[in-house]
Amino acid sequence: MFSITKADGILWAIAFITGCVFSLFQWGWLGVLALGGMLYSGRRWGGKVWLRLPSSQSFAIATGVALLAMAYVWLRTPQPGVNDISSLVPRLEGLNLPSTVLVEGRVETTPLPNRAGRRRFFLGVERYQNLSQVPAQSEVLQGRASGRLYVTLPAAEGAKLHPSQRIQISGRLYLPRGGGSEFFRAFNFRRQLQLQNTFAGLAGNKVTILDQGSPWGLWALRQRIIQVHAQGLGDRYGAVVSAMVLGNRAVAIPFEVRDSFRRVGLSHALAASGFHTAILLAVVLAVTRFLPQQWRYGLGAGVLVLFACLSGFAPSAIRAVLMGLAGLVALVNGQKGQPLVILLAIATAMLIYNPLWIEDIGFQLSFLATLGLIVSARPISDRLDWLPTPLRNLVAVPLAATLWVLPLSLAIFGIFPVYGLLANVLANLPLVLLTVGGFISAMVGLLVPPVGSALAWLLYYPTAFLLWLIQTIGQWPGATIALGSLGWLQVVVLYGLIVLGWLSPRWRRRWFLLFTLGVTLVLVPFILRQNTLFQATVLANTQVPTLVVQQPAGTVVINGGDPQGLTAFLAQEGINRIDWAVASDRQYRQQQGWREIHGITPIRQFTDVPTAKSDPAYREMLTTLKVPHQSLPLRQPVQLGQVKITVLRADPAILTLEMGNSQWLFVSDPSRDAAQTDWLAVTPVEPPQVLWWWGRKLTPRLFEIVKPRSVILSRNALDPAIARYLKEKEIPYFVVGEAGEVRWQADGSLKANAPQNDGLI
Repeated sequence: MFSITKADGILWAIAFITGCVFSLFQWGWLGVLALGGMLYSGRRWGGKVWLRLPSSQSFAIATGVALLAMAYVWLRTPQPGVNDISSLVPRLEGLNLPSTVLVEGRVETTPLPNRAGRRRFFLGVERYQNLSQVPAQSEVLQGRASGRLYVTLPAAEGAKLHPSQRIQISGRLYLPRGGGSEFFRAFNFRRQLQLQNTFAGLAGNKVTILDQGSPWGLWALRQRIIQVHAQGLGDRYGAVVSAMVLGNRAVAIPFEVRDSFRRVGLSHALAASGFHTAILLAVVLAVTRFLPQQWRYGLGAGVLVLFACLSGFAPSAIRAVLMGLAGLVALVNGQKGQPLVILLAIATAMLIYNPLWIEDIGFQLSFLATLGLIVSARPISDRLDWLPTPLRNLVAVPLAATLWVLPLSLAIFGIFPVYGLLANVLANLPLVLLTVGGFISAMVGLLVPPVGSALAWLLYYPTAFLLWLIQTIGQWPGATIALGSLGWLQVVVLYGLIVLGWLSPRWRRRWFLLFTLGVTLVLVPFILRQNTLFQATVLANTQVPTLVVQQPAGTVVINGGDPQGLTAFLAQEGINRIDWAVASDRQYRQQQGWREIHGITPIRQFTDVPTAKSDPAYREMLTTLKVPHQSLPLRQPVQLGQVKITVLRADPAILTLEMGNSQWLFVSDPSRDAAQTDWLAVTPVEPPQVLWWWGRKLTPRLFEIVKPRSVILSRNALDPAIARYLKEKEIPYFVVGEAGEVRWQADGSLKANAPQNDGLI
């Protein structure tokens, strides 16, 4: 008779989590069957080692649990309803109506700034109607709707909004673009919104408040805490201290501060995590030593629950709070907790509650870091016995967490913070002070705001020191190294090496060999790639056309209008330096990203097309960039390695790009009169293999004149008439707003960055 043991329960919990992970891959169910079959066969017919594992029947049940977990994830994945507001987009397109709409609904989240300086929030939709400058086209479609919208607003309009308000907002309705992952793991905006039950976005411009809603709620407590800290410390420092209490998902932290923390491996300090709950719980238990035991533990539990509420129930915060509560329960019962079993139980329970959290990066990294602390902190500390005990623990804790987080982090971001361990050690004390002081001033500020602000003021110098420390370390040479995104096979092997060192005492003694194998697995493919790769990628940026050429002689980048997207691409490709930067115009609005890009990925040489217009802001940027600069000459090729650029026309730019044996023609046409087409009609140009076009007005006449073999269009969408023309002429074309990034390879082939079923990224 089959009896259930503790080992069986642990196995099935692991199987459930494994099934959730495998659900992120298109053929994940085959992987589950293969893994389950292998373990079942090994247990039934294997040798003595297999006899230590649960029974073969238990493995068969575990395989079924994993398959059920996959089905559970798919069933819980949100889908748009029949009356969802997203269905309005194709209806507007079908009637050739503008995408401008007027929407009524309730604000569901606190508006926070995005990198473009606008406010973003979610709106629960109630009613809609279409708008048009042509009276006959206005209000053709109207009625009730359901679902949510991801809304962005100008900062001034969004600043007056808060959750529960009923508003009326006008703007452009759109469907979010999915992120490709065939060759570049671009951020999948559509998928991230889908996980939050949202299938459309609204670029709003004007809002009218219809109902002020309730002035109470957790959002109001968070806003009061933010105001208390801002009044005592100023907006910049106050936001950092508030993040210690509320987490970065609820606070408008300046993006340059976020980036500086990320560069030195301290992103977790701004997130609601176990670091903060451990400090708060330790302080509460220490301060209440004189109270009865039940009061002490009750207050500790209350602080943890309050922290979870204030943080907005972020998955990483929930995990940390549940671990803390489990520890308190063990103390109350006088038992020694089993942290690994507790962590497994919490992970399983959280995924049963919301299996979609398996795609949350914070959830993934939080559990991996905690697992590292449980299983690796003590062995690492023992290896560091030559250090003083306090310093040994300071080093062992971040090192253990980093060890388990690094493979996944490299797969997602492709960046290694060289001084991350040192930054964690040096920043430990100020982070503890800010966490405790921030929480105390927040609690007092909820009752008496002026007193809370006065207490927050005491944190001014610790906050200033922390930011100075982080910015200083971030400016050290080689503060970050872009190693490129790891392949999932590399990630699996790296975690296999880590698990081998954890479970096998013999391999643990040979830790240096495991370390060498891991470093080799990361560095050898990186070095080979940098010394052999020759390819070019047009990024999915429709505002400023952007091209990155990778070759052994050096990286070439054309235009830097989107620093966030470009630097993310460079990091994932393992590019640590731009050898030749090219600006196709001299307008600051189009080229303002170069300064931020240079701060992350150094630029060796900067050139621009000698256009007639050059605004003062652009010239100021050149002086602050502190990079050798020159203008490209007209009709004289400039070369780096296998890349040769020739300016045919400067204002606006027409360039020929020779890459190996392939020739591109880049046409920038920002005017509405198709002037570039007229110029090309009287100027002989050799038909290119690829026409790369960006502008406002596009006509079939351009293709008749240029006669390209392929076309890449840096725009959001393509006119149906032009699409039909290109299909009739059998000219392959790619619209980056729809296809995503487009890659050219040395053999002359073009490939779009098609979306893959890979939710891990």
